[in-house]
Amino acid sequence: MKKSGITLTLVQILTGGILGWVGGWVCLLIFEGFIWGVLIGSRINHGFWVGLFLLIAMGVTYGVIVVGASVGMRFVSQKFGVDVPLKRLCSGAFLGPPAVVGLFALLNVPWEIFGKPNLILAFLIPVLKLLAYIVSLPMRGWVSLGLPVEVWYILAIPIGAILGYRIAAVEDTGAHVEQT
Repeated sequence: MKKSGITLTLVQILTGGILGWVGGWVCLLIFEGFIWGVLIGSRINHGFWVGLFLLIAMGVTYGVIVVGASVGMRFVSQKFGVDVPLKRLCSGAFLGPPAVVGLFALLNVPWEIFGKPNLILAFLIPVLKLLAYIVSLPMRGWVSLGLPVEVWYILAIPIGAILGYRIAAVEDTGAHVEQT
């Protein structure tokens, strides 16, 4: 990768992280401060309506964060002379935080739920334990140092977006080669 490619990637991560973080705070202030605090207040106490409004707030917040970070990253890419499709950026950015949730879940897998191992599980469980340990090693190191896990969520959106458009570009190239 050329120096400009590395610079582009770092600036995209920084821009996407900052815009995602700011977008999240703005949505938090709007939903918690204005909609929940002023408009809804204590007027709605029923679990269904509270759950519905909470689902709407979370969906809108996640959408704003993903689209805001992706648009900012696309703008940065265009300044570097690279045209990145917004759909690919959003697709990757949308999948970044669930990947962090998966990594975080690997830290405390209750392996005993599989019960008394039979022959296949006796072989498979140690392999899966080792694989889970290796995959979650960066997260384990981060947590053992006492650093905030929220940083992973902030960086997951721009890193996921970058992976989304780069992997899609490789798949498109492969499909193009097969067609010719």
